[in-house]
Amino acid sequence: MGEEKVTPVDDDPINNFNPPRTTSPATIFANPAADTAEVDVKSGEEEGKVTMEKNITLLRGTCIIVSTIIGSGVFITPNQISINVKSPGMSILIWLGGGIVATIGGITFCELGTMFPSNGAEITYLRKAYGAMVSFLSCFLLQLVIGGLRRAIQFLSFSKYFWEIFYDSEKDAHPPWILDKAVCLAVLWVIIITIATYPKITLKVINVVTVAKLIAVSVIIVIGMIELGKGNVENLKVGFNGTDLNPQKWGNAWNSVLWSYNGWNVVCILLGEVRDPSLLPKIVGLSLSIVTTFYMLVIISYHTVLPLNVMNNPDVAVASAVAERYLGQSGVVFFAVAVTVSVLGNTMCALLATSRYLQAAGAQGVLPGIFGLINKRFRTPLFALAYMACATTLFILIGDLSSLINAATFTSFAFTTLCAIGVVVMRYTKPDHPRPVKVPIVFPILTATFGLYMFIIPWFGDDVKLNALWVAITLFGGIPVYFACVNKKRRLQKLVDFSDYVTGTVGKLLNSEVNLQ
Repeated sequence: MGEEKVTPVDDDPINNFNPPRTTSPATIFANPAADTAEVDVKSGEEEGKVTMEKNITLLRGTCIIVSTIIGSGVFITPNQISINVKSPGMSILIWLGGGIVATIGGITFCELGTMFPSNGAEITYLRKAYGAMVSFLSCFLLQLVIGGLRRAIQFLSFSKYFWEIFYDSEKDAHPPWILDKAVCLAVLWVIIITIATYPKITLKVINVVTVAKLIAVSVIIVIGMIELGKGNVENLKVGFNGTDLNPQKWGNAWNSVLWSYNGWNVVCILLGEVRDPSLLPKIVGLSLSIVTTFYMLVIISYHTVLPLNVMNNPDVAVASAVAERYLGQSGVVFFAVAVTVSVLGNTMCALLATSRYLQAAGAQGVLPGIFGLINKRFRTPLFALAYMACATTLFILIGDLSSLINAATFTSFAFTTLCAIGVVVMRYTKPDHPRPVKVPIVFPILTATFGLYMFIIPWFGDDVKLNALWVAITLFGGIPVYFACVNKKRRLQKLVDFSDYVTGTVGKLLNSEVNLQ
């Protein structure tokens, strides 16, 4: 391959660095400022480059969001929310509020997504609005540092419910440690291999799992409606009596409910694979309407069937308690299976989305180019998937990390807030940029305000030291890495050369190329 001439540039590594437009894998930094060309849906080829196929339709996009959001949250967080707010009326209201907040955030991201219709979501929006370093820090913390932690927690949740089918946890019966870990790892690697080699099958599985989990929550809804039909409303008559107005506890309740709605922006991460980006508002609106409706009916059913003292017991599995009352032990087994399937579907969506997030970061120069490799045959980001599989494997073997994840989730609100503010900022800095979807300005303002509240309130709680640790990791870990490896003026050339070499070697081994953006 002949030597190509590169025009001299200044010291901004992302917005001004313009390497030759090549598909060579031995390229660590990309050109994100280049315009996105039209991609042929069937071939997946763009000017000779290897790209991912555009397989996501309105139905598939809706199923991806629904399946991503409805995981284990609606089965395990209702009593946590009830414990904090202390009344059924306020608990139901907060669940409705969570749906409204998620919808407003989703609509806000629609403007950003249609402005920059490529995979990556926050990393693209933050780079366009604030520059390379903020984009890098979001990816560094949320994906490279705690991404494996999040995925491991999902698999540990799967394990907990899976073994309920065979062991009675109330009698302190548990599987051997090695068997438990082996099952988790086997399921992880089967999912990773499926996503890597059969992306269309993955989407079809997600569709089926989405239907299955909706059937599961429908059973709870039917039971609740039967109770209401019988006139059993004694538990609901408590209303708002006894509501706890402590701001810290409200913050905890909001954190739990928004965790249950987490995933509303997943299609923005996969936008480069959506056949028609103009479908984004319909996908977000339809999916969040479905999720909010189901959640509201489920929570009303919980509070209809179960008294407040049961809902306020953290050790009670509320879905199983409802099912056991009507279906006996078979109901407990049914919901163990249902939650297991739900968590697996949620995990598959999360792995699918996160791999595209990392691939976009590599292609845009936010992360080393090795993350941007796309396999020529399957047109999937094999290295990004392999990294996620290895990181998740490590944390699965370490054990229960849920406390760390709960303390770390507040950091995501900081970057969500910055994205929402970016919508307003770019109305002035990029006034002429095409906006297929232009949302009312009040939407990003509300999203930013609520995100700021969710970021600030944990600092007044019990986890302030752990929160400070994550901020320290971001600032004192991420910033030096950024200047050493990414910033063009200050990065260490030996590290760049080594990364180029590794990217090229791995690209050949995986039959992959970097698709520059």
